[in-house]
Amino acid sequence: MSGKSVVIAGGGVIGLALGWRLAEEGALVTLIDAGAEAPAATNAAAGMLAPSFEHCGGAVAEPLYDLSLASLKRWPDFAARLEAATGVPIDFRRDGVMGVAFDTESAAEFAQTAADIDVRGGNVRILNRERAIAREPSLSDRTVAALWAPDDAQVDPRLLSAALRRAIKRHGGTLIDGRVRDVAPKGAGLIATTHDGASFLADAVVIAAGVTTARIGLPAPQPPIFPVKGEALALKCDGLGPKCVVRAPGAYICPKADGRLVIGATAVPHETSLDPSPEAIEILKAAAIAAAPSIRDCPELERWAGLRPATPDGAPVLGADSRGPANLYFAVGHYRNGVLLAPETAALLAPAILSGKPLRTNPFRPERFASAATV
Repeated sequence: MSGKSVVIAGGGVIGLALGWRLAEEGALVTLIDAGAEAPAATNAAAGMLAPSFEHCGGAVAEPLYDLSLASLKRWPDFAARLEAATGVPIDFRRDGVMGVAFDTESAAEFAQTAADIDVRGGNVRILNRERAIAREPSLSDRTVAALWAPDDAQVDPRLLSAALRRAIKRHGGTLIDGRVRDVAPKGAGLIATTHDGASFLADAVVIAAGVTTARIGLPAPQPPIFPVKGEALALKCDGLGPKCVVRAPGAYICPKADGRLVIGATAVPHETSLDPSPEAIEILKAAAIAAAPSIRDCPELERWAGLRPATPDGAPVLGADSRGPANLYFAVGHYRNGVLLAPETAALLAPAILSGKPLRTNPFRPERFASAATV
């Protein structure tokens, strides 16, 4: 048992997963959650765990895929332990993800993607039209081919957040409603102060505040996090439509255990409005219906928007910055894969925080960005 005190600024899935891991290891965890004061990312997500369909370019492309695949492999045990520890079902499903092509050009792109993933050690296959529709009968007859990723999965992010909050409390952690204003050195530790004047002294502080990171005064350069607005909607389908996650041209479709069908999502960089655009929602709905015509008459339950925390190279910022205190850690910039990457992020950072030693190899280090200015 470590007994090390850790303050986490941020109540999304990254901060919660790390808080649970640290609390399990005996750390004294205080998680400060801005709640409705911070734009939603986790609760606005669909919960896809799909590294086969997430790619970025540049020097971090290979490390990010490896991180994603490693985190996907952790998910079954992570989900089982969390449900056992809390009694909260999180609707974790290992029923695969299917990408659908409506033309031969897109089908050819799928073939190249499958070849690339095979080289990287992933598990995907190409299905022709007949096999795709046999596996997912709700698909439109416009389907030409599909990219089938049987190991990819999904979870309900809202249930996940509730379970993680309970898990932290059950391991002695404290959840505080508030927004961190600044972090400053104090003796050998750090002190985090909220906007209402409350102060929390700890051995280490983790910044997991998503797009609101730039609002926190820090004794280290700010990582270049910027918002990408995502809009989505949910239909009440009660079993109509796809049985697994379908990624179609213009929309993805995620069936949930409670009968909802989550459809998303737009991507609008640097947009901070949380009002879903009616035009964008109608475009998403039309794209989903084109992929799965049986959902045409399903009534809409809700529509929403969230802000994903993105970085210039599309990869997260993890670990301590050598230009700041060694006990100030970042766990931000997971863009649209925070839910997927939460278990591996926690597994990487928790030992470093508890030991006080830097990560051995870290392609996601804060210093990789030449400019400390926020984009």
